[in-house]
Amino acid sequence: MRLASRRTPVPSFGPARRGNRLRLDLAFSGTGLRGWQVQARGTTVQGLLERALQAVGHLHGRPVGCSRTDAGVHARLFTAHVDFSRERPLPALLEGLNANLPPEVRVYRVSRVPATFHARYACLEKAYRYHLHRGPVVPPFLAPFVWCWRGPLDTEAMGEAAALFVGEHDFAALTTAEGRARKTVRTVTRCDLSLRGDLLVLEVAGPSFLHRMVRCMAGLLVAVGTGRLAREDVAQVLREGRASFQVPALPAQGLALWEVRYDPSLAGDPAAGAFPALGLFPLEE
Repeated sequence: MRLASRRTPVPSFGPARRGNRLRLDLAFSGTGLRGWQVQARGTTVQGLLERALQAVGHLHGRPVGCSRTDAGVHARLFTAHVDFSRERPLPALLEGLNANLPPEVRVYRVSRVPATFHARYACLEKAYRYHLHRGPVVPPFLAPFVWCWRGPLDTEAMGEAAALFVGEHDFAALTTAEGRARKTVRTVTRCDLSLRGDLLVLEVAGPSFLHRMVRCMAGLLVAVGTGRLAREDVAQVLREGRASFQVPALPAQGLALWEVRYDPSLAGDPAAGAFPALGLFPLEE
């Protein structure tokens, strides 16, 4: 006697379609997640999105992200692409994806893009923000998104040191062994430090970043702010691509991928969904 298969059939939404590349614009809270890329252990954004795509009929191919965020890092804006293997109306697809994702990951917009679009390689610039809270009490609703610092900091010295990061430098001393296994020269187009009430915010932008690079940049600036390092120490690290001291990396919870920029022609058409005018991230201005 032949037994019936217990495997749940994959729903079909029509024949597979070639050249059906979709751009997915999303956001996520990284608390409790192991970053974007699928790993042997732990829950990742890529893994969650892949399962949601399978639930709405996608059969083959893993979504490709614009960046490999570290475990615990958040994303106010994140872009991925996937060659969707079934035809389905975009509004229904958007609704289906969010119905199969946990609340900490939301897809805001789905659009059709040319087959040449690549979420990582077509990205012109990424901007990260690191949020350091200096007040006596961290509000509970902000706690998952900031790192708390209690001691004094020389923010003027930190701002002067932050300006040194702008330009093309060898950031080999500001990454991990994984990061040093590849080209370590990167270009920083913007590095600004600003005070917003109890928050000290570091904003860094550039075409690409090394593993833990922004967190190490923030750690160096805090060391300058406490007087443990001088502006000249930062300049030497950038000039020589190495450090005679351990470069600290600040905790991941304070870091967020804030924005990803593409050529406007790659926005995708047609599209379903839109980003809300307010409320993308708890620490927006």
